[in-house]
Amino acid sequence: MKKFVRPLVAGALSAAVLPFVSGTAVADDVPPPIVEEYDYPGADAIYAQYHIRLLKGDGHILFTDCGATGPLVKVWSRIAERSYFCFRVTGESGFLTMDVPDVFAITGDTHELKATVVIKGTATPTDVIKNTYTPVGEGVDPQNGFTPLVELRSGRS
Repeated sequence: MKKFVRPLVAGALSAAVLPFVSGTAVADDVPPPIVEEYDYPGADAIYAQYHIRLLKGDGHILFTDCGATGPLVKVWSRIAERSYFCFRVTGESGFLTMDVPDVFAITGDTHELKATVVIKGTATPTDVIKNTYTPVGEGVDPQNGFTPLVELRSGRS
């Protein structure tokens, strides 16, 4: 009786496993690999409303409502009905790449920040002083012209 049961069980298992071993069944059922690309969530909606492009980040510098409580980073720009946009830094270090046109100053929060603006085609990093209004680009020298903000970094990131 053992000889009869073993081949039946082995045959049943082979038939059940066989579709998952064949190349087509496995290839069709395997999800694509998960790769973090750091794209900013909701960037299209933010662009549609505020005309600033948030590109990539690690999730530690977030676009937020300027009426939010707590320490906020304010980016002063000439592009909108209001004169500044706000960001919240949520970790010891973080980064966010963006394209915010016509930036002339940044008000820091309680974090060490470095802002990179493009002055006449050259990426220029600037230290943003904690809790202080810091002129950048055109705000430092009107001859710099309109300067886009392309990156914010906090801490050691």
